Amino acid sequence: MLCAALVLGLVVAGCGGGSSSSSNAAQSIPAIAGGDAVPAKNAPPIELTDQYGKKVDLAKLKGHSVLIAFLYTHCTDLCPIVAGKVHTAYAQIPKAQRPVFLAVSVDPAHDTPASAATFNKRHRTTGEIDWLLGSRAELEKVWTAWGVKPVHNANDPEEIEHNAEIFAVDPQGQIRALYPPNFKPEKLAIGTKTLAQL
Repeated sequence: MLCAALVLGLVVAGCGGGSSSSSNAAQSIPAIAGGDAVPAKNAPPIELTDQYGKKVDLAKLKGHSVLIAFLYTHCTDLCPIVAGKVHTAYAQIPKAQRPVFLAVSVDPAHDTPASAATFNKRHRTTGEIDWLLGSRAELEKVWTAWGVKPVHNANDPEEIEHNAEIFAVDPQGQIRALYPPNFKPEKLAIGTKTLAQL
């Protein structure tokens, strides 16, 4: 599992130097329920195809809150837990106010439109989690940009160790918080309301 420090490094990298600006940045970080708020940083690009064959460009989702996680459809531990909690959280948010949830594949060899549909059906997240698929080259470009490095388990090649935190992106396209895999659904529901107002 990629450590949280590495992810935080990605998010805060390049935020500026002097002590004065750092102090100002710290004062402007909002409290986002259930998540670790971070200094605003432009989200790296994502241009992939979803499970329905539609092109998804993160840059074109400005105006919407977006949650981004790096998951895989055959995962048997953290991914189903995250999906279940997302479903519970979204049940507490009016449909028109729900953030877009993008699940970027970390398993290009096995994640397909069919496996994405099966995963969503099994975890009741159809219409809630939008899977982004692609070739290894396409996905590696995104993994690198986001500081994510999926690693196949040496003892079980089907199991992939990966970052399971959720990046919360505000309507201006900036990363504003990180939700750990053990987030509380009710906190995510409240936090996304704050995110939408940033």
